[in-house]
Amino acid sequence: MIVVDEDIDPWDLPRVLWALSFRFQPDRSQIINRGRSTPLDPSLPIDRRDITSRIIMDATIPFEWKEKPITIDLDPEIVKKIKAKWSDLGL
Repeated sequence: MIVVDEDIDPWDLPRVLWALSFRFQPDRSQIINRGRSTPLDPSLPIDRRDITSRIIMDATIPFEWKEKPITIDLDPEIVKKIKAKWSDLGL
């Protein structure tokens, strides 16, 4: 599981990967948990499908950062004009 802040749309994979790249540190931002599995888990050999592990990756803004990044949004009218030009160019 990857945990992100409210400034990252969890359905926007490039933004989630960006958050992982810039906010995640393996030594402090992950939890690995061992526990029960399901017999349908295809990542495990058939004879070892009772115990598995899971990872939680914290891609949120680190709490200890004194200066937090601010969200910058483009003017909706500019975005509309850009998208119109892309359409004209066949993009």
